[in-house]
Amino acid sequence: MTGPAIPKLLVLPVLTVSCRSTHCERAHLVLTTAHASANALLKAYELARLQRGRPKGMTTDNEQDLLRSMLVMAAAGLDATAKQLVQDGLPALLAIDEKARNSFEKFVARRLSFEPPAGSAAAIKLLAATLTSPSPQRRLIEEYVDHLTGGSLQSATSLFEVAAALGAEPSSIGLVPNELQPVFETRNMIIHELDINLNSRTRTRNVRSQGQMIANTNRLFRLAVKLFESVDARLPPKAPKAKATK
Repeated sequence: MTGPAIPKLLVLPVLTVSCRSTHCERAHLVLTTAHASANALLKAYELARLQRGRPKGMTTDNEQDLLRSMLVMAAAGLDATAKQLVQDGLPALLAIDEKARNSFEKFVARRLSFEPPAGSAAAIKLLAATLTSPSPQRRLIEEYVDHLTGGSLQSATSLFEVAAALGAEPSSIGLVPNELQPVFETRNMIIHELDINLNSRTRTRNVRSQGQMIANTNRLFRLAVKLFESVDARLPPKAPKAKATK
């Protein structure tokens, strides 16, 4: 006799992304870990539904929280992957990629400007720190990396700046503002307002559809993968391992 059929759980699409460059190894680990965590949350959501007989109708508060956590994890994965690419890959890109170098030059020009918003005091301070540094270019690159990674990358605008810094073409990596902004608005509502609808008399929480939350999660991971692959493809590949001698 065969046992009861094992139900097929909801899962995110398999993340098929390889890593060519040593500069991208840590970003690759961040991306794959975030995807695995989001996938585990989706499985937990489905298991919770199975435990109560997978009824039709409204999902429970606990099930909604698992969907919310899945989306937040995807957004965090995109944020952390992009920042790791900046920290590990940007210095190497600046030496070989013209688009990345142009974005860097524009940043330096803005920071050393005596006009607002930088202001003369800030510009003089940075100029002095740069000129007295043993490596002026490295000092400016550090300033650039700190600027790009210092805030939250939870908006299309901030991601555009990072994509430009990494020399990635927005259209080629799927960076489409009108598609991404609603996703980030949902994420921010969850993070900053606990997804509570304050306009409701009873202050109930917003109910998120399973299909939309999964679609939004996949959307963020697709962008993270495309950004990663764009950077990884333009950096030098890993050196081949030396063959062991007898």
